[in-house]
Amino acid sequence: MTRLDFSDLIAPHAPVDFFDRYWQKTSLLIKGDKPDRFDPLLVATGIQAILSMADQLPAEAVEVVGETSVSETAKKSPDSVSQFFMSGSTIRVKGIEKYSDPLRELCRNVEVELGFTARANLYCTPSHSRGFPLHFDTHEVLVLQLFGKKRWQVFEPITRLPLEYVPPLSFEDDVDEVKRSRGGREAGQDDIDASELRPLALEATLEPGDCLYLPRGFVHQAEALQESSAHISLGVHVITWLDLLSVVLGQVAYRDERLRQALPLGSLADPGTRKQFEKDFAECVEALTRQASPEKAFNEIRQSLVRRRNVEPDHADLELITRETKVESKGRLQVYLSADGTMAGLTLGQEVFWMPMSFSPAFRFIAEHKSFIAHELPGQFTDTSRLNFVRRLVEDGFLRIVG
Repeated sequence: MTRLDFSDLIAPHAPVDFFDRYWQKTSLLIKGDKPDRFDPLLVATGIQAILSMADQLPAEAVEVVGETSVSETAKKSPDSVSQFFMSGSTIRVKGIEKYSDPLRELCRNVEVELGFTARANLYCTPSHSRGFPLHFDTHEVLVLQLFGKKRWQVFEPITRLPLEYVPPLSFEDDVDEVKRSRGGREAGQDDIDASELRPLALEATLEPGDCLYLPRGFVHQAEALQESSAHISLGVHVITWLDLLSVVLGQVAYRDERLRQALPLGSLADPGTRKQFEKDFAECVEALTRQASPEKAFNEIRQSLVRRRNVEPDHADLELITRETKVESKGRLQVYLSADGTMAGLTLGQEVFWMPMSFSPAFRFIAEHKSFIAHELPGQFTDTSRLNFVRRLVEDGFLRIVG
């Protein structure tokens, strides 16, 4: 397929113009010049093919949005996704790029171009149906319409540039509650009353090949028209100044013991200690200002992004992998089995590579052998599928070519 990147998605707008006029500022409808320009992103084409694909995916990747409980998908039987869809529910596949090589490549191209993490969800909505009520997202969104038509209403933000992440304390488990307690929106991002709406920013019908940019915070809702609709929601998860300052603070705290000391006993409850508390606080802020190194923080964030991407070789290198190619693990690998007994996972650090349970013998072999050649893998593989499996593990950063 033709390689797609961020510049292709926003064409004919030049990136410089897009970032100057629209990025984080306002929504934008981009009409596609070819209705099928996003078709190569998914092997499955047409609603039935996509629903059949969703039925084969791990239960945790598929959500039913609507009156049907999301938890019911965990017990889905063959064709259950189609049944939910036929009953009027929207089907959402989370992290669809994990199951589509072209989409994974697009996400990585966007990450390289923008410097932020990109993930993709797939939405299938029956005709004359709406998946979600009025809501806003806390990340930048590019909607890529695959087929069908969907009517969108986009409103100016109630909260401009809402935070996706607020650093929690060790005892704070509820992410939404943390946002509220730090001064964020009390009602959350999914509980919006029509009386709160700001002026309409954009109203448009997306057709196949169209792209819609939604800055985070812009309230929106969408409804499929006379036919079923499918679109990919490409989320760009930006790194904010708050994120950068959090990294800076952690770096300084490991260099300056004062920032690692506990607060004075009773300081949170006893107003009498407030004056000394304020003096100590001022000293900590001064230490942070004096020792902060933006360059070190940038480098740490870059390294974290690189580790997350597990930088893969180019496709020419992957094609060089044959049944006699020797590969080795890129670190300590472990095998996990899902609680429901249907999936096996190979882990490397925080990364997990999930496959059906039939792959568990191959996973155990890989975890137990520092290096091996492709045709040694146990399991019911054809030569072609064994090679594709090893190439995928190399591409995702779990294995590397030896020599």
